[in-house]
Amino acid sequence: MEILYLSEAKRVDVHLDELIKHVSESRNYEIVPVNADVVLAAAEVDDVPELHDRIIVGTAKWPGVPILTGDEVISKSSHVQAIW
Repeated sequence: MEILYLSEAKRVDVHLDELIKHVSESRNYEIVPVNADVVLAAAEVDDVPELHDRIIVGTAKWPGVPILTGDEVISKSSHVQAIW
């Protein structure tokens, strides 16, 4: 969703369909659906104000995995370990 948003806003030059194909075919990544568990994890994130970013943090928080990001607000969140 974030890549779609950034791509449509012309903030990144990424083709969403190509990215999804690449990630889907990789053994290093997994596409996680935004399900009730992710939404509940995002609801607990109280130090990231923007909704899309909270969903990203919740997606990493729910399975307890670090997140790869250069976003300063997400990196400072106490709810997830950021790598960059």
